[in-house]
Amino acid sequence: MKKTITLTILMAAACTMYAEDAAPEKESRWTANGSASLQFTQGYISKNWYKGGESNFALLATADYTFNYKYKNFTWDNRLEGKLGFVTTPSDTCHKYMTNNDYIKYTTKFGYKAAGDWYYTALATGQTQFCPGYKTNIPNEQSKFFSPAYLTVSLGMDYKKTLDNISWSVFLSPLAYNLKFVADPYGKLPTGDVDKTRGRIASTAFGLKHDYDFNLYDFGANAKATMDWKVCKYLTWSSQATYYSPLYDCGKYEGYVYTLVDWENTFDMPLNKYFSTKIYTHLRFDDSVGPNNKGAGWGYFQFTELLSFGLSYKW
Repeated sequence: MKKTITLTILMAAACTMYAEDAAPEKESRWTANGSASLQFTQGYISKNWYKGGESNFALLATADYTFNYKYKNFTWDNRLEGKLGFVTTPSDTCHKYMTNNDYIKYTTKFGYKAAGDWYYTALATGQTQFCPGYKTNIPNEQSKFFSPAYLTVSLGMDYKKTLDNISWSVFLSPLAYNLKFVADPYGKLPTGDVDKTRGRIASTAFGLKHDYDFNLYDFGANAKATMDWKVCKYLTWSSQATYYSPLYDCGKYEGYVYTLVDWENTFDMPLNKYFSTKIYTHLRFDDSVGPNNKGAGWGYFQFTELLSFGLSYKW
């Protein structure tokens, strides 16, 4: 009898353990992933090199973290991005090194499923930079933390699709609020002229009307598209493009209308789990900066490109 009772208890325990193992795990409503890299480029040129040139060293740190929530028809997507790069400047008489890439950006998106892959969506994006920025051989700061800072809040529709090796999103908003903010602009004299003894930043470089203005706000139309595509084992392409243009007379300045377009691309070519080569490009069109800030040969277009190699890790 004792043997029978003992055997029954063991069988019951075994069945309980099996049931616990076989029970499916509860699916989490949160998903998170991220990546970080520390990459560099270096070039040495002797002083008597027959073609000329100069040695330089560049360092780039990047971080990209997403954390998303989904429950029934409700979604909440969050993305925190940061890039900070430095390059040595041997021929610059004012600086030994300068930033060549610098921003921190946070995007949050609330969505409620409408039909199929379409969602009613509220989107907010805030952006600024870490360090002071300079131009070659000019000692004064051209930009710094919260000078400028950007905030965009939009209401619209979002189309999201995810397949095996690619995911993308297209957000369209007929109503958006846009704010540009400069924390340390030049001062203003009683005559209305600019006082450069107060403040450090020329606000017109960021699309404000006067160098002493500290903000610009308006309402307009906004659009944003993002894509992550694993082209093959050795290449991943991440891209995001944004568009904004204010409605006529719907802002701080009467009749002030401009167009702002940003298109960023990152091509990641991993060698293994810890090393990769990356190409980063950023094309920007901004005619709010006015003719005094046009680039020679570029007009209102601005462009930066970086090629780097180094440590990289994803989780």
